[in-house]
Amino acid sequence: MNIFRIAVLTALLSAPAHADDIRFDDVETRHWMTINDTVMGGVSNSRFYHEYDYGVFEGVVSLDNNGGFASIRRVISPDFHNGGIVRLIVKGDGRRYQFRLKTDGLYEGAAYVAEFTTKADQWQQIQFTEKDFTPRFRGRYVDGAPALRFGDAIQVGLLIGDKIEGKFKLQVQAIEVLETI
Repeated sequence: MNIFRIAVLTALLSAPAHADDIRFDDVETRHWMTINDTVMGGVSNSRFYHEYDYGVFEGVVSLDNNGGFASIRRVISPDFHNGGIVRLIVKGDGRRYQFRLKTDGLYEGAAYVAEFTTKADQWQQIQFTEKDFTPRFRGRYVDGAPALRFGDAIQVGLLIGDKIEGKFKLQVQAIEVLETI
């Protein structure tokens, strides 16, 4: 392969991400924390780690002791102020997950939630607008909450709580912030 082709391929593969994108390398993955139903007496477990060019959120959901969820989250840095669309690039296991955003406008524990179902062993690009999110607290709709504005988001997370016991695995390559035209 000649030097020109190598340079072009290298430029395409290492093109800089938008400043507000979250790309899952080893450093980024360390900013995320796991929070499972053990905080309420459940016994589900999960972990989040870096592998190749993506983060892996995996574990076991248990319904024992009124449990049933596992989650990961991080404080947003950089922010979503310029976004009109948020896109996830994920590879799942066929289960249903939640993409969650927290703001100062909701009380502790509540979040804006958009649900998505993965296709087993297939990479997907899933896009959300602000209107795709509903305010929830422990699975219930929050009345009177202000509409979500991406620019107000201070925390981002993923959660599995589909009321199905067993193993789960979600690979996350990126969370991208796209501007609307």
